[in-house]
Amino acid sequence: MSAVPKTAVTPLSVSQLTAQVRGTLEGKFLSVWVAGEVSNFTRASSGHWYFTLKDDGAQIKTVAFRGINLRLRFDLRNGMEIIARGRLTVYDPRGEYQFIVEEMQPKGVGAAELALRQLKEKLLAKGYFSQARKRALPRPPQRVGLVASATGAAIRDMIEVFAQRWPFTELIVRPSRVQGEGAAHDISLAVRQLNWLHRNNKLSFDVIILGRGGGSTEDLWAFNEESVADAIFNSNVPVVSAVGHEIDVTIADLVADHRAETPTAAVVALTPDRQELLASLRDLRTRMGDAAERRIKLAKQRLEQFATRPAIRLPLQRINDLGQRLDETCERLARAAKQRLVQVAQELASRSAQLETLSPLQVLARGYSLTHTNDGQLVRDTAALRPGDVLVTRVASGVIRSLVTGTNGNLAQGANEEQDPV
Repeated sequence: MSAVPKTAVTPLSVSQLTAQVRGTLEGKFLSVWVAGEVSNFTRASSGHWYFTLKDDGAQIKTVAFRGINLRLRFDLRNGMEIIARGRLTVYDPRGEYQFIVEEMQPKGVGAAELALRQLKEKLLAKGYFSQARKRALPRPPQRVGLVASATGAAIRDMIEVFAQRWPFTELIVRPSRVQGEGAAHDISLAVRQLNWLHRNNKLSFDVIILGRGGGSTEDLWAFNEESVADAIFNSNVPVVSAVGHEIDVTIADLVADHRAETPTAAVVALTPDRQELLASLRDLRTRMGDAAERRIKLAKQRLEQFATRPAIRLPLQRINDLGQRLDETCERLARAAKQRLVQVAQELASRSAQLETLSPLQVLARGYSLTHTNDGQLVRDTAALRPGDVLVTRVASGVIRSLVTGTNGNLAQGANEEQDPV
């Protein structure tokens, strides 16, 4: 056992000791800059961030409260090296000292640049920059929604160039802040409002132009905000981003269906030049007139050539020649037909003589006869006859009807009787 102090001592409680340590730390390290690597990062539902700052030899518990985090442009991640300003304190319940962050920035790169990189990575992963989703621009458009500062040079330039190049396009201006606090919200709201008019058939838009002149990165920062990217990505109307000069590329440029280097370039991309069209029409009219004149001259030359031809000079001559040829042809056909008829008549007479020679009537003329029964059967054998049969006998001069009274070679009695015995 340890010896009891001989003099009276008043010990400190743990809370009292911790309070004294905290007071000492807070008094001496009220504002200090610390550089380190982020690890064990935790995002609480309250919005506070808890992590550890470390280097090769030590580490310290660190807290960034919600009010600080909302002002940061970049997103904190494990492995990121940062420079932070804050104060040291002691967390009484655990007796641990910790670093309370009041501001921070990425080490080696600006906070705005880091925030821009992180947002680009996020939107790229979500397909916001995909070329496959970008739509073709109508040319020329009938109605255009202009989102720009009401007092800026960009809106005046676009209106003037539209008037010069294609004054037939209807312009609907939705004034908007384009830089400073609240500009991103105003721009995204303007895009959504024009889309609402389009979807609800209040006003039909062919394209929306986001216009703004050049400026510093800070001046153009509103067009790098996620809310503007979301509004462009979700737009039912094709969007042209015309922000800044040629060297300035914003997130709005990457998400939009078309990126124009300047507001004026956006109008040029959407419209034909009326003066150029008129010059083209004049040139076309001249070329059409020259072509018509050449055609007329050629037709005149061909007409003169035709006029020298006999068919043109003596149009009836050809008809008369053809008529004469027709008469000759008809005469030849008539002669051929007459000759053919004679040949046919001769052939017919010859055939008739042959038939006459072979005719049974010639046989009858020599004294022969043909006998057949009353029903038309030719009599070749007396055995086929019976007494009482009626016979019809054809001779050269006519027909004899007779009645059979007997056969066996005997002459029939009454064969030449004129009456019908039946």
